[in-house]
Amino acid sequence: MQLGSVHRFGVLAVTALVLGMPLAGMCQSYDVDLVQSVRDAPVRSHPAANAETAFTATKGTTLVWAAHMDSSGFYRVVRQDKGPVGWIDANDVRITHEHKDSGAADDPDSHVCAATLDACPAHGCAKEDSWEAEANAMKRTRPESSKAAVLLTFEDLKSLQKRADEKVGQGPYDLTPHGYQKLTDLTVSNGIVSEGDRVRIVAYIAKGQDGLHVNKAGESVNCNLKKPSDNDFHIPVVAAPDDTEFQGIVVEMIPQARPNAWTMDALKEIQAKGTQVLVEGGLSYDKVHYVSDDPDHPFKDEPDRMSLWEIHPITDFRVCRLDHCDPNRLSDWTALEAEQSAHD
Repeated sequence: MQLGSVHRFGVLAVTALVLGMPLAGMCQSYDVDLVQSVRDAPVRSHPAANAETAFTATKGTTLVWAAHMDSSGFYRVVRQDKGPVGWIDANDVRITHEHKDSGAADDPDSHVCAATLDACPAHGCAKEDSWEAEANAMKRTRPESSKAAVLLTFEDLKSLQKRADEKVGQGPYDLTPHGYQKLTDLTVSNGIVSEGDRVRIVAYIAKGQDGLHVNKAGESVNCNLKKPSDNDFHIPVVAAPDDTEFQGIVVEMIPQARPNAWTMDALKEIQAKGTQVLVEGGLSYDKVHYVSDDPDHPFKDEPDRMSLWEIHPITDFRVCRLDHCDPNRLSDWTALEAEQSAHD
């Protein structure tokens, strides 16, 4: 494991692994829908009997019924510890658990727990010494600046998703430290990376959908505060100007120490002009979500993207103002904050 990854896990998580202790307070609870295969059955890439087989669910396999989605007599499912998401004939499974909506208008998990962002502790609204607290702290952890950033391609990110599917899967539940340890020493086109390492990517901000936004609902990591200045900026990025969000990934600017010039207005201007950008920061696997790369069957309330790997938090955001910018020569690129200062 690389040093940067150990730093992200934190002392508590590593100690728990070494001593075999249970992790205190796995706070985030997910009441997911479950089905069980009643026979050996193919899980298809699309909801059709002639679609390619993504994997086979042997008799008795428990599957997460992803977002309770169904289409053409198929349920959308994923294994509890492996990906990818696929479709299984409803006749090949029995429902073992269905989520019951409590109908509660007031969700206690969404309560604001600090007066200001500055007063929000590293563990956010999570119980101290819980794994959720560790996860929140990791979302704020910046990668080691002493190591050179590894340049990733979108093909790398697609390949990394396949590796993550093999090792930890996707969808609920949150990863334990042991799960994050599985996401280390992964080969990409320009070297080897681990979860938490410093990486960069050359991209465009995707157009035509609503992926570029501020999280308005609030998150535990930011103490459930609601103002735009207190929340992450979600930015969908793609390899080519005309690609859709389904072909890209999400990168995030966190509110802690975010430069004043990093604004949604500035990002929307870059998006509208189709300007190439360079994004650098920490490599992060957002397991709790599902890959949503099928425009015919998008997940409701999920970011559309072909990989759950993110750059989060972003530590450097640059804009190309030349005919060609070399991703390995930062002097070709203009830092967003420098560009905004020039405009003022």
